[in-house]
Amino acid sequence: MLRPLTRDDIPDLVAGLDDYDVSRWLTVVPYPYCPEDAEEFIAHLEAAGGFDGYGITREGGPVMGVVGIDESLGYWLGRAYHGQGYMTEAAAALVAHWFAESGAEALTSGYFTGNAASAAVLGKLGFKPTHDETVASRARGTTVTIHRMRLTRADWVTGTPMRAGG
Repeated sequence: MLRPLTRDDIPDLVAGLDDYDVSRWLTVVPYPYCPEDAEEFIAHLEAAGGFDGYGITREGGPVMGVVGIDESLGYWLGRAYHGQGYMTEAAAALVAHWFAESGAEALTSGYFTGNAASAAVLGKLGFKPTHDETVASRARGTTVTIHRMRLTRADWVTGTPMRAGG
């Protein structure tokens, strides 16, 4: 289930992102991640609106991760929830809503070298590689290679491998 984040979610955001094995795969998230960082993120979401920053939850449960579309699709999932299909399901739901509402012809995303799980999610959604670039990772305090990908509206509408049962 996707829902807007609120200030009540700050402890869940901190629990998920104050884990280097999660934050090291993200560009703008610092490590360590503290309540003030989460408050700043929530304030940004409140001001921005749109499709950026939905909490991923099970009914009545904690926020397991976040998925959003700002300039591109971005997401993270707490380590305890990895490998269970939550991110693929959540990202697919948001991408479907975004294409239905935005009128855009394509969506971009990307993953850092070594992040096979994120590469798999994007592949299941139908994203295709476009190019590599070097970006800063705030948590790592250095630059990393990100593999950029693109999903067209036409590819989404005709059915991704994930929606076809793959």
